[in-house]
Amino acid sequence: MKTEEVEVAESSIINVSLYEDAQALNEVVVTAMGIERADRTLGYGVSTVKSEDFDVAAETDVVQALQGKISGVNITGQGGGIGASSKITIRGVTRISGSNSPLWVIDGVPISDANDFTSSRTTGSIDYGNRAQDINPDDIESLTVLKGASAAALYGSRASNGVIIVTTKKGKEKGSLTYSSTIRFDSPLRLPDFQNTYGPGTQGVYSEIDGNNLQDVSPGWGPLISEGGSYTDYAGNLQTFESHPDLQKDFYALGITKVNNFSVSGLSNKGSSNYRLSTSYSSKEGIIPGSELNRLNIALKSGTKLFENLKSDFSLNYINSNVEGAVAQGGNDPNVLMGIVNRLPRITDVNVFKPWKAESNDEQLAAVDSDGTNNPYWIIHENQRTSSTERFFGNISLDYNPLKKLSLLGRVGYDTYNTTHFSNKHKGTIGLLDGNYTENHISRNELTLDLLSTYDDTFGDIDFTARGGVQWNQRVFSSIGNQGVGLTIPELFDPGNVDTNIPWKNYSKRRILGVFGDLTFTYKKWLTLNATARNDWSSTLPQGGNSYFYPSIALSFVFTDAFNIDSDILSYGKIRGNWANVGSDTGAYQLDFLYSPQSSFFGQFNTGGTFPFDGQLAFSGPNTLPNVNLRPENQANYELGVELGFFKNRFNIDATFYKNVTTDQIIALLVPSSTGYSTSMTNLGQISNTGFELEVSAKIIRYKGFRWNLNYNFSTNETIIDELGEGIDKYTMASAFNGLVVGAEEGESIGIYGNRFARAVDDSGNTIEDMILVNESGVRYEGDNERLGNIFPDFTMGLTSVFSYKGWSLSTTFDWKEGGVLYSQTVSSLRTSGLAAETAVDRETLFVDSEAFMDNGDGTYSENTIPISSVQEYWSNYSASRIHESNTFDATYIKWRELGLSYSFNKKQLKSLPFSSLRLGVQGRNLAIFNTSIPHIDPETNLFGSGSNGGAIEYNGVPSTRSVGFNVQVKF
Repeated sequence: MKTEEVEVAESSIINVSLYEDAQALNEVVVTAMGIERADRTLGYGVSTVKSEDFDVAAETDVVQALQGKISGVNITGQGGGIGASSKITIRGVTRISGSNSPLWVIDGVPISDANDFTSSRTTGSIDYGNRAQDINPDDIESLTVLKGASAAALYGSRASNGVIIVTTKKGKEKGSLTYSSTIRFDSPLRLPDFQNTYGPGTQGVYSEIDGNNLQDVSPGWGPLISEGGSYTDYAGNLQTFESHPDLQKDFYALGITKVNNFSVSGLSNKGSSNYRLSTSYSSKEGIIPGSELNRLNIALKSGTKLFENLKSDFSLNYINSNVEGAVAQGGNDPNVLMGIVNRLPRITDVNVFKPWKAESNDEQLAAVDSDGTNNPYWIIHENQRTSSTERFFGNISLDYNPLKKLSLLGRVGYDTYNTTHFSNKHKGTIGLLDGNYTENHISRNELTLDLLSTYDDTFGDIDFTARGGVQWNQRVFSSIGNQGVGLTIPELFDPGNVDTNIPWKNYSKRRILGVFGDLTFTYKKWLTLNATARNDWSSTLPQGGNSYFYPSIALSFVFTDAFNIDSDILSYGKIRGNWANVGSDTGAYQLDFLYSPQSSFFGQFNTGGTFPFDGQLAFSGPNTLPNVNLRPENQANYELGVELGFFKNRFNIDATFYKNVTTDQIIALLVPSSTGYSTSMTNLGQISNTGFELEVSAKIIRYKGFRWNLNYNFSTNETIIDELGEGIDKYTMASAFNGLVVGAEEGESIGIYGNRFARAVDDSGNTIEDMILVNESGVRYEGDNERLGNIFPDFTMGLTSVFSYKGWSLSTTFDWKEGGVLYSQTVSSLRTSGLAAETAVDRETLFVDSEAFMDNGDGTYSENTIPISSVQEYWSNYSASRIHESNTFDATYIKWRELGLSYSFNKKQLKSLPFSSLRLGVQGRNLAIFNTSIPHIDPETNLFGSGSNGGAIEYNGVPSTRSVGFNVQVKF
């Protein structure tokens, strides 16, 4: 606030009005190792989200709450599946193998954001979420994103992908009690645009005379529904054709999200101690019937001054999270639900699938297809997919000042959780009639020890800070599980109740020891030089080669202070720049041969068996050939930025240009099977990221209590594969079906590769892009497997607008992603089955694909004149899943991300109530999609969640949800 001088005179009452000081830019930012620095001294760009930004439209997933609010950050979700993960990357992808996820740090201590995925990403993919979801947004005081290597250098190799620093709330005032409650209602944001004119059949005909039924024909290529033909439904009842346009809407349930937060906080011992105890309970019923997430968070944070020169801080968090009814995506698995629901004929009454199980013998009723497709309610209610997690994380620290200018900080941080994933296919499930179950118990724990010394002094006009420290980190992972195949008794999921058990056990331990230093010189508050250095020793690299050193240097120059610029236009100006070098290691046990005990072996024609066999045990060797000469990965980074404030800092600009170059990437490279291995660990390749970020904040209106603030961010990042290594044309990062892959190719950005339409070639053998060929039937056909596009957007934008007047506040955020591509299997399925709205156009008319060409067989081509026999023939070929080009679209979209309207009662209005504050509000998230060329689905839907480098592929995904509800917050 501005300083105001008021004459006291003889009056006993003094009236003082407080006004915001728009020129004050001394904000403190939490940086690496929990160090607080003045924003004006930073030589690198950071972005911070405050606690009030999480309140606009309360979100249970803190990652999703960041969408549209931070430049340089790309977030993708998996749609509306309950508990599904959210992937976050900062300034693009820095490696084509291994993790690209940032490091999460809470109150100075690293925690795990692992996604303990235990099944195929494409075949029956079940994503139970990543562990950043355990963070309670209501506990967050601030969230700071360190984007560049210089900003994160003190955290070592784990920070090579950036760092997200969470500072939790603590007691700040006299004792207070706060309670907030949110309830929101969720519904599908976007459902496919179905045609409701034609029923099931083939070439316009549906007949059961020859023994055909719904299970034998295409769901949407039959006769007009209005003709009123008869058919036998899935339950065996004779019915008359009748359109059910709300078929999918009737299937989905109304999702309900409830979040209740309670906290008590304050100061004690004359302000020398602080405390905050909070509890939060979140329950979320998904739009898929029977799916739900329940999470309990309990947090305790306290700090006290033990002596004049010794203080301690303590925090402990407990989380209990349970997911039921997680949804499988992908294909080739009986549990993939959306591939069934979206392909039901438009004459289907969803109630035909109830009941789904016979009471007498547990037999499945009303199967969609007895040869391979289950009743959707059987999948929901009989085939379980659950996850339960219990987690503790926290830290304790002592801060000792033996001298006035010297402080010593010792800190112990610990993070541990145990997760159980369970899934089954009930006995009688089509595709696996004898049933099975999979149970996996996962444990992770992480111990971090920090010792940090800080010396502060002033020499004339120079402020000097020196820091030195040691960090020791140990991470332990273990999993033990079993897949039981062939149930004897239904619903008894026990190793003794199956024909075959396939157990497994995995364990890994890794350690990093780091020594670091930090020197900061500030001259007259306007010139700051900061240099850091860290050396790590990693247990995952070869002895003698496991030490790697990385330095950084950053400069900040506030030129408006240096040149005494006093202007009504330019209020603040700062130029900054930095350079850094960061190394990184690899996973555990990549250096030597790791043998695993085996319990079974496979043989054709029932010749398989189990071990011990004839008294002999069996062990399998690694599929990856170890490399004892692995080197650390290396990343060089530089960044230039400018910060400008205009009109007494009511209009502020923060612009950043950066470039990252990562070399010696550690990659498991495919090798010939004749070697006895499938891959070999090696160092190779170079990948570069070049980008620009812009953040603009404006206080547009300040007039008689009315305020309008605007925040805008823009980001662009180009990721280029500079080198892959001799003889390597393309590296596959993730795979889907029919040759569709996410791959890295030298000289290109990371993209998806798949089959395109066949095209004409010139005399030199070069492809003629605008000449797509047809076959003798007049339809397009499959050509070469080539690049289809970039998986990342060309740029992203976010815009947040906040209006306030007296107690009213209206806030809204829009999120824009431009460019990139997305492949959609849902679109392919809808079109080839005749269910998409566009397939109902001109069904009775023969037509020619006038945009295609015919191959004359003599090296020449002519305009296509071959009529296509039917619309069914056209769409069945044009959108076939084997031709990926036709189902790949520009991924551009604009999304109305959130909206919040609230009213805060003033003291006068609360005079007769026991509350010190009261706020009521309405809120919504993911309200609408604009400017998208992708039909039928939300362009944010993605098969690959966090923990995978795949992207830009949708495969039978659950629709994302629109959420609208209410919120109340009271404080006593």
